[in-house]
Amino acid sequence: MFELKIFENIFFWAVINFLILYLIYRKFFFQKVTQFMEKRSQMIQDQLDFAAKSKEEAIRLKEEYENILAQAHAKANEILEKATLEAQRQATEIIENAKLEANRIIEDALRQFEIEKNKQINELKNQFVSIALLAASRVIEKNLNTEENRKMVENIFDEAGVA
Repeated sequence: MFELKIFENIFFWAVINFLILYLIYRKFFFQKVTQFMEKRSQMIQDQLDFAAKSKEEAIRLKEEYENILAQAHAKANEILEKATLEAQRQATEIIENAKLEANRIIEDALRQFEIEKNKQINELKNQFVSIALLAASRVIEKNLNTEENRKMVENIFDEAGVA
C-alpha cells in the first residue's frame, strides 16, 4: 500500500520543523507573552483589590446611610406625633366652640320661634274675635232660627277664608 519510507521522511521533517518553530517562538515570543500574561494577571489582581476596597467602602457608606435614615425616621415619627397631638387639641377646641355656637344659635332660634308663635296666636285670636263679632252682629240683625244661624256662621267663615 503506502510506503513507510516516505512517511518516515515526512515525519522526521515535521518533527524538525516543529522544533525549529518552537525555538523561534520561544526566543522571540514566549518572553513577551509571559510578560503580557504577568501584566494582565497583575492588572486583574489590582482590579480585584480595588473592587474589594470599593465593596468595603460601599458597606461602610450603606451603614452610615442606614444610621442616618433611622435617625430621620425617628425624628419624623416624633414630629408626626407632636403634630397629631396638636391637631387633636385644635380639633377638640374647634368642636367645643362649634357646640357652644350651635347651642347659642338654637337658643336664639327657639326664642325667635316663641316670639313668632305668640304673634301668630294673637293674630289668630284677633281674627277669630273679628269673625265671631261679625257673625254675632249678623245673627242679631236677622234673628233667624238655629239652622239658619248655623248656615250663616259657616258662610261667614267661608268668606273669611277659614276652612
